[in-house]
Amino acid sequence: MADPAILAASTATAGYSDYLAIAVVGALAIGMVAGILWAVWFVTRVVGRITTTPSKTSTYECGETPVGPAWQRFNLRFYLVAIVFLIFDVELVLVLPTLPLFAPAIAAGHGVAVFLKIFLFVATLLLGLVYAAAKGDFAWDKSKHG
Repeated sequence: MADPAILAASTATAGYSDYLAIAVVGALAIGMVAGILWAVWFVTRVVGRITTTPSKTSTYECGETPVGPAWQRFNLRFYLVAIVFLIFDVELVLVLPTLPLFAPAIAAGHGVAVFLKIFLFVATLLLGLVYAAAKGDFAWDKSKHG
């Protein structure tokens, strides 16, 4: 029969092996990315003797000389449209994995409950869209002070 103290110590540290595996995989991923970046740098700079010149690091705009500074303000309307797009993009990412589970739920008699949960989630996001539209966030011809 095994010693209870040894069994308790082995079961207490058994969970750390999972973290060690994650740390090893993370270290390998970081090492691989660093190795690839170093290899690209070595091949382009040392083997290929490619140098950096000011013309190579300048802004390129379809063959035309850049006009004005690169740091300019963009209209916030673009930001709002991007945020709304991300909300519905995330909605799609969260709803699509539930669709393959929908058929077995119907067979088990839980189809209405699953449909109502999905509908509640989508309706909550649509409520946010209606609120943003009611505030006039999608009006492209807003005045600058309004």
